[in-house]
Amino acid sequence: MTSHVSEPHAPSAPSSASMTRHERVARTLRGEQTGRAPAYVCGIASSVASAILGRTAHTGGGELRYAEVAAWAAGEQAHADFEGRMLDDLQAIGRALDLDVFRMPWRMNSRPAKRIDEYTFLFGEEDGVHSIWRYKPQSDDFGAVKTVRPPRVGTSWLVEEVARAEAQLAEPFDADAPAHEFAAEQARFGREFFVVANGGGISVGYDPDYLMALSEEPDLMRRLMLAQAEAGIRKGEALARLAEKPSPVVLLGGGDLADTKKPFYSPEAFRAVVLPAYVRLVHRLNALGIHYVFRSDGNLWKLAQMLFEEAGCGGFGEVDRDASMNAGALRARFPKLAIWGNLSSAFLAGASAGEVKDEARRILDECGGAGCFQGCSNLIVHGTPPANVEALFSVR
Repeated sequence: MTSHVSEPHAPSAPSSASMTRHERVARTLRGEQTGRAPAYVCGIASSVASAILGRTAHTGGGELRYAEVAAWAAGEQAHADFEGRMLDDLQAIGRALDLDVFRMPWRMNSRPAKRIDEYTFLFGEEDGVHSIWRYKPQSDDFGAVKTVRPPRVGTSWLVEEVARAEAQLAEPFDADAPAHEFAAEQARFGREFFVVANGGGISVGYDPDYLMALSEEPDLMRRLMLAQAEAGIRKGEALARLAEKPSPVVLLGGGDLADTKKPFYSPEAFRAVVLPAYVRLVHRLNALGIHYVFRSDGNLWKLAQMLFEEAGCGGFGEVDRDASMNAGALRARFPKLAIWGNLSSAFLAGASAGEVKDEARRILDECGGAGCFQGCSNLIVHGTPPANVEALFSVR
């Protein structure tokens, strides 16, 4: 089954100036000419957004996750105040860059059990299973520096995890929860921007125990992947009920599975264990009219035919130009694929503004002027010059 996105073609299009952002995005998903590529930000580091806006802003990267955890550590009201400021900041940077798409950034909306010091937090039970997270302002990293849990012995841990995932699917599903979250984002941002949803991910991850289980316990891992697919289908069905026709619902899913040279595991393992879950998920979402975006950086050429033809993923995000996933080669091989940003985060951070403009234009030309969102392949990272961000989005 193929993706619901139609063949690229060039019907007479309204002028870019007369097109709404929603129309521009919808036409891009169908592979039609728009005269101006829609602008999309996967995420923008808070420090970069602050420099652009001329004030402190919480928009993404490690700082956003750290600031939200710190707010939770101060109590529910502090977190509510923080969340309100964050939404204002996201709207402000969207306006400043004239973005077409709104996407909620990667957050860490979790309350820590303990604040150890200014930058360090404990999650879980101090005398039991727990992790310690630390923020490093100079690098904008916020991650776990220590994890304490019982060792995984044999296959019992995986059996228990599969049973838990399948038991959750047997419980009544509260469709109002994802629908309410998406409806709230639509209500806040939908008049200005085309709002996309996060979710529907299927991923083995890169934990060594899970990667080992791919070869040693493929049946259990296949069941775990299918449980993830069913959870994604439930969310997709809930979101589809909110769709405003003819504007489609876009679901940003996928899951990291490659480095710059190759996938973390073999194409044979992907086909046997992971692909059935993607086929089930994406075929159901396509039938609902949902545009599903597979997201992973890295070199995915060995998996691309399975993802974009057999599974039918209509979009590709985190398209890693530094790992040879360039728009021109993708367009030649998958002419119906919607490409969600292809300019390298590292290039954006280190090049000159003129070089950024040239590269941004080159990417749009490679796409043939259709089916491509202008933007960075991943987070606009800490240390990126604001002039380079402005240069990127001056090319549409």
